[in-house]
Amino acid sequence: MADNVSFKGVMTELITPFTEDGQVDYPLLRGEVAYQLQNGIKALFTNGIASESLSLTAEELVETTRAVAEAAGGRAMVMGNIACQTLPEAMQVLRGYEAAGVDAVCIQQPCVYSIPQEDLVAYFDAIASATALPVGIYNAPQTGNTLSPASVAAIFRHNDNMRFYKESTIDFVHIQNTMRLIGPDRPMEFLNGSDATTFSVMQLGGAGVVSLISAVFPKAVLKLTDAMEAGDTGGARAAQNEILLIREALKTGPFVAGYKYAAGLMGVPLGYMRKPLAELSEDEKEKIRTSLEKLQLV
Repeated sequence: MADNVSFKGVMTELITPFTEDGQVDYPLLRGEVAYQLQNGIKALFTNGIASESLSLTAEELVETTRAVAEAAGGRAMVMGNIACQTLPEAMQVLRGYEAAGVDAVCIQQPCVYSIPQEDLVAYFDAIASATALPVGIYNAPQTGNTLSPASVAAIFRHNDNMRFYKESTIDFVHIQNTMRLIGPDRPMEFLNGSDATTFSVMQLGGAGVVSLISAVFPKAVLKLTDAMEAGDTGGARAAQNEILLIREALKTGPFVAGYKYAAGLMGVPLGYMRKPLAELSEDEKEKIRTSLEKLQLV
């Protein structure tokens, strides 16, 4: 396992573009990667929940990640998220990611069906132990199977290649207990998973953020992490305040549709939502545009 693999700072959670008839739009996906590189982003996260990954087949999870790795061409690190419902499917995607040349993989828990904590730990252990790549945990409460701090710590204890933790609970008791139980001596990068809390998580020792806002406004998020790394807490807090306003605007309307619309305003079209996910209404588009104009972003 490469010891120099690091995702400190900003890692952009890429948004999957679709054609009007619901196919992955690979030219737009490659354009999205180019936009990230042009704006100084050094790490890319594929197939998070906001990437509409739950609508993708195992083959599409692999092919989108392969396309991103090829478009990045070594100019940015790539972490492929394993968003699967079963262990066999997760293993299939893992092998595909390895062949695609990702720098690391991340594992997300299965959705909807209630799974006991010990079985969630066994699921993560099985996948992590099957690869030599650096591995991360994506603790996604949206799945209905949030990992407890003790379970996260157990997975780190069991797997030497477990190196990253994407924190999306937005629960600071959970965050602090997870950090405490993993311990300060265990090499790992604690990555914030919500643009709303990056400043606070980095104050607690977080290494950076897996950001959705940076898919549209990368420089706004880089301003925050750069200020934190420079010890400029005042500048970082101001940047976080701006990000909160951006986030409020982009969350207008159906799931992720506002982000896709705003990206188009920035000259980075991200296509359509995959049905049954809905598009924005004209009123919602106007609300987003007006909000971003007030922030002098468009």
